[in-house]
Amino acid sequence: MSYIPKNNPTLSHVENVGYVAEKRKYFFELMIHSKPYLEKYKGRKSRHECPSCHDKHSFTYYLDGSTGAVISKQVGRCDHESSCGYHYTPKQYFEDNADKKQESFNKDKERVKHKPVKPAKAPSKVNKIPKEYLIRSLGYNSSFVAFLCGIFDQGTLESPTIERIMREYYLGQTADGSVIFWQVGIDKRIRTGKVMQYDRHTGKRIKKGSSAIDWVHARLKKKGVLPQDFELEQCCFGEHLLGRYPDKVVALVESEKSAVIACGMYPDFIWLATGGKSQLSADKMRVLKGRIVVMFPDADGYELWKEKAKELEELGCTVMVSDLIESNASAEDKAAKIDIADWLIRELRQPTEKPYVEPINIEAKTLQHLVSINPTIYRLISELDLVSLKTNLPVLLNN
Repeated sequence: MSYIPKNNPTLSHVENVGYVAEKRKYFFELMIHSKPYLEKYKGRKSRHECPSCHDKHSFTYYLDGSTGAVISKQVGRCDHESSCGYHYTPKQYFEDNADKKQESFNKDKERVKHKPVKPAKAPSKVNKIPKEYLIRSLGYNSSFVAFLCGIFDQGTLESPTIERIMREYYLGQTADGSVIFWQVGIDKRIRTGKVMQYDRHTGKRIKKGSSAIDWVHARLKKKGVLPQDFELEQCCFGEHLLGRYPDKVVALVESEKSAVIACGMYPDFIWLATGGKSQLSADKMRVLKGRIVVMFPDADGYELWKEKAKELEELGCTVMVSDLIESNASAEDKAAKIDIADWLIRELRQPTEKPYVEPINIEAKTLQHLVSINPTIYRLISELDLVSLKTNLPVLLNN
């Protein structure tokens, strides 16, 4: 809605009064009807039963932006994006239930009428986990590392690849053989650790009970090491490497497993994991400002990540999206929603020489310049079938 300025000489006094009343009503509605938001993670109790897949602790409610109340137990998003994918937004809910929207608005008006406005809360400090817990967890005795030993540097007593991976990512272990993927920010603050169990032979994730994932911060809260008001603010897995390697090309994947395995094969790049295709948020991506970024979406995330690439470009990033899975995966692969880790594991287990194909044209002067600055990007473009965002065709460069 647009408004004519209040001092417009063409308006009569009556028109001005009407204008002011309308404007006040408009901004009053904005004030009391704030945008709904997803419930913030505060442990397992803040995750609920999904109405679709019925997992007991995978559903995030949308809360009323004005009251903080649950809009409906049907309105929210399931964390199992690939296997379930349930996402019922407040907009869809109010479109389906128009009477509920008016009822919510009327309640908000009464609340504002009788309740004084509280001063804005100061932003809370980002919490961190004491580094001694990361140090104490470091070790090779997880089933995930055992799996890595079976695919890298076979036939050797010691694996330089595993040693390098451990140095880069601080992989931890638990008493039951789970791996800990630590989230350490570029500011070196330890945000949390993602605890997961894998089959040592297949590398597939093992699901325990209703959940496959546990969190270090949640465990420490239960033990009283961390305060109950600890507020988790996640970062990408591997984010700390951005400070260590300021000139390296950044490669983005969804899962921590993919980042680790890709790092084993392509060490000239910084491999970061978002933790899920919907976790590619603006807050997480700000640390990539000005970097060269290559995105490797899973089989079911290609279109979404192409859209997200545009947001990264707005941060001043030079972005490319790989269609390695999109263009080469079979129908069976896509149904299984494979990722780049699955693709690379096949190559490691069935090594084949990929013939060199001479590039036939120039993608752009910008990319040619980037290659002259960082020659290793040519290897990434050549071997992983990167696609131009502008032409939607494979990126080809004269070497």
